[in-house]
Amino acid sequence: MELNLIFAHFFLAVLLFFALNWIGNHSIHAGYIRMSVLAKADEAPAFNFLYRAFSPVAYITVVSAISYMLQQDWIVTDIYFVVVYYFVFRLVFNLATGRGKLLNWVTQVAYVLVSIPMSYYVYDTLIVHKEFLFPTAKELGSAVWLAIVAYTYHTFNSVKLSDERTKARKANYLQDRYVTYENLYGEIIEGIAETKRQEALIYAVLIVEAFNRPKLYRLIENLLFYFGFAKTLGIMQVTTERYINDEESVRLGATKIVEDHLQAKLKVEARRYPGGSWAIRREVLELYNPDGEYIREVDGLYDEIVSQFYPEEKTDWEAEIEESNRPRQNDEEPNKSSQRYASEAGASA
Repeated sequence: MELNLIFAHFFLAVLLFFALNWIGNHSIHAGYIRMSVLAKADEAPAFNFLYRAFSPVAYITVVSAISYMLQQDWIVTDIYFVVVYYFVFRLVFNLATGRGKLLNWVTQVAYVLVSIPMSYYVYDTLIVHKEFLFPTAKELGSAVWLAIVAYTYHTFNSVKLSDERTKARKANYLQDRYVTYENLYGEIIEGIAETKRQEALIYAVLIVEAFNRPKLYRLIENLLFYFGFAKTLGIMQVTTERYINDEESVRLGATKIVEDHLQAKLKVEARRYPGGSWAIRREVLELYNPDGEYIREVDGLYDEIVSQFYPEEKTDWEAEIEESNRPRQNDEEPNKSSQRYASEAGASA
């Protein structure tokens, strides 16, 4: 295979990788599950499997048709290698960004075993023959089978699979990340956080930010910063006008969260928002990153961190109930006064 053909196929594979991620992120309403540090139930298992396994096949088919139309037939030669390069790049990318422990390896192998052979089959039976662009009446008659396939897809997509393995995998990842960051930045965070809950929230933001901006991304950002193309740096993605490393990023990010906590508390109390500490925490996260999906992910991770690493801390609703049942000082004073007046009246009588 010529070098220019290998380069073209690899470029198409990288393009496929980013295209599928972009389309998937905009297909969450259809049940698409994107990689996350939170354990989420797969509400559409058939859609997610078919999307990841058969989208590469559809991709090389479309690219082949466009190449034929542009009279660039050389790109179509052995184009099924695009799918091979795609899965190799996908694996290397996830391992390089520290997401290997989040991968379901059984499912990943299933994607490869389905997608690559199917790509070669489509290439050998359809793509190498240009006639596949112009289906005959007999081929159009196979639409009945497509309807059967669609019905089968809908049936399997309604099946809800157990998410116990996913939860265990995410819990192991959280354990690994928390222990790693506690060893690296624990003294900094403990010295800044005023409460254990603030400490847990800082770790939640730290883990999510590190997941969204892995080491490879941050190295590229450091280079772009010197050319004025990057404004957020470090593992906690702090906005800065000067260069900072990961340790300084954690110090600045943790300080911001603690300072914003007081501001958020005053805002919630002034406007009488319902939700107590939950509302305060969401205000803090909104000041850090206003994206709704980001806030939900960090908030969910915060609950898991408190449950797993801070069991002595009560959950929000437990704390609220305990606070509501605690006698207030203002209520105790009138009771004491009435008892004193009753005693004096009895003495006078």
